[in-house]
Amino acid sequence: MKSLLYENLRDLMQKQLFEKITIKQICDQTGVIRATFYNYFEDKYDCLNCIVYHDIAEGMFDAMGKTTVSEALEEMLKNVEEHRKFYRIAYNVTGQNSFEDMIRHNLTLVFEEYLNRHRKPGKLEQYSNDLLSRYFAECVAFDIREFVFRTDDSITVKDTRQMIMDLMKTGLSDLLQTVRE
Repeated sequence: MKSLLYENLRDLMQKQLFEKITIKQICDQTGVIRATFYNYFEDKYDCLNCIVYHDIAEGMFDAMGKTTVSEALEEMLKNVEEHRKFYRIAYNVTGQNSFEDMIRHNLTLVFEEYLNRHRKPGKLEQYSNDLLSRYFAECVAFDIREFVFRTDDSITVKDTRQMIMDLMKTGLSDLLQTVRE
């Protein structure tokens, strides 16, 4: 039922502005009463966040330990690509509960869990997993936005995944000829 509700919100967002969508419309499209919606979600922003969690975080959590971060990123990008039209619309949800903040938040959850499980001892110990996960989430959120709005169809999911991995592995000092610290 939860997935039916958020998938119907996804569908409605492709027909009208998020701000104009009501809980009643989501429920009517799903064929349930309002109480059913509130069994799963606090409000329509929570429902929208569930879409982000499903598309971005859920698969990466499932892949944790079974596959590489690179492969998990590729699967996540495939989900985003499948719903690119929706993402282009959803980025218009701004303000206190912005869509982009939802992406950052869900990526932070994923990266923090990866770091909690797999962080190498002795690597940048002065920086907490929280700080590092927010840093990497910010970077990947930027990359997702670039991917969603890219008009060059020759850039594939694999190309984008490789770019993310390359950029996460490379520090600024690796790119500069002379660096003064």
